[in-house]
Amino acid sequence: MIKLIVFDHDMTIVDSSYAIQAGFNYVARHEGLPEVSHELTMKYIATPIPTFCEGLLGEYRPEWVKLYRECNEKFERELIKPFDDTIPTLKILREMGIKLAVLSNRETPRRVLERTGLDEYFDEIVGALEPFGHLPYKPNPAMMNALLQHFNIPASVTVYVGDADLDIITAIASGVRGIGITKGNFTRPEFRSLGAWKSIDTLSEIIDIVKKDAVSKKK
Repeated sequence: MIKLIVFDHDMTIVDSSYAIQAGFNYVARHEGLPEVSHELTMKYIATPIPTFCEGLLGEYRPEWVKLYRECNEKFERELIKPFDDTIPTLKILREMGIKLAVLSNRETPRRVLERTGLDEYFDEIVGALEPFGHLPYKPNPAMMNALLQHFNIPASVTVYVGDADLDIITAIASGVRGIGITKGNFTRPEFRSLGAWKSIDTLSEIIDIVKKDAVSKKK
C-alpha cells in the first residue's frame, strides 16, 4: 500500500514551460536573436540550461545564462501555473491519508510553491539546499534518501512521480517505484524502457493507481 507520494515540480505538478520560453525570449531580444516558439521550448524541457541555450539560441554563452536568471523569477511568478488537475488530485490524495512531498533539483523550491499556492498541500518540500542542507542533485538518490529518513517511511511504500529520465533513475537508485508523467519530452514506452513502474498522461491517473495498489496488497 502506497503511503508516500513524492512529486517532481516542473512539468509534473506545474507548467513552467511558458516561463522558460519567456526567459529565453528575454535573452533573445537582448542579443538581437530570433525569438523562440513554445514548441521549440518544449523540445528541450528537462535539459540543462547550457543545452537549452544551444537548442534555442544556437550556442551557449555563460553571460546568456546570467541574463536568463536575472529575469527568471519575474516570469516564473507571472507564468508558472499548476496543471488543471493538480490541486483536485492533491486534495483527494490527502483525503486518502497519503503523505505528499515535492523533490526538485531546484535549490529552494518552496518559494515557487508558495507563489502558486501549492505549498499547503505538501508535508515536505525538498530541494538541493533545503531543508536537509546541501545535497547532490538528481539522479543522485541523496535527496530521496533524506526524505525517506525524515518521514521514517520505507522505500517499498513510496512512489516518485516525474516527467524526465532523471526522475525515474532517481526512483530506482533509492528503491522507490517511479511513475513517469508525459507532460515533458518522454513517452510511455520511453518511461517503460527506463524502468518506470507506471506511466501516466495526467496527474489524476495516480488516484486509480493508489486504489488498485491497495487492493492488490490486500489479496
